[in-house]
Amino acid sequence: MYKISEIFNSVQGEGSYLGCPASFIRLSGCNLRCRWCDTDFSLKHIMTVEEIIDNIKYEKVIITGGEPTIYDLKPLLLELKKRGKVTMLETNGTNPTDDIRHLLDWVVCSPKPDKNWTINEKCIFDELKYVVDGQFNPDKHIKKEIKEKYKDRIWLQPESSCAAVRMKQAFDFAMKDSALRVGLQLHKIIDVK
Repeated sequence: MYKISEIFNSVQGEGSYLGCPASFIRLSGCNLRCRWCDTDFSLKHIMTVEEIIDNIKYEKVIITGGEPTIYDLKPLLLELKKRGKVTMLETNGTNPTDDIRHLLDWVVCSPKPDKNWTINEKCIFDELKYVVDGQFNPDKHIKKEIKEKYKDRIWLQPESSCAAVRMKQAFDFAMKDSALRVGLQLHKIIDVK
């Protein structure tokens, strides 16, 4: 059984898979409380793996939250893989993913200020997304070895409550460091979920 906030179909609005149609499974609950979080991940349903799968429409399935790694994801991921789905995970990086990495096609790690942008050493991921919130500074919060390893897969996402200022900050950071990319939230721009 999983605590579900919502399951919906849309396009991936951020990162390397920007614009791809996908089914999203938003799990309820998070182990952090970021002050600017704009996601409603409150509990709406308790569902079995089969009930979740019945709501999946697209080949690409993005498991997000809240924080999905507070759950045992193996049963859900095994069933998704069995059905030929491309499985993706969005995590804040505070918990390990090494035990489920073989069941995931893509992992986005988005470190948060509540943990001083640190990443669990057993969190295995493919790309990074940092929210530019006025406190974040890539020179201070992204280690050199991370920048070298994930060059061109480190997204700077402007925090939306002060969007114009944060977009300028993200732009300035990226212009000073070619390992970084300015991100956007396509789903907000085209006004879809």
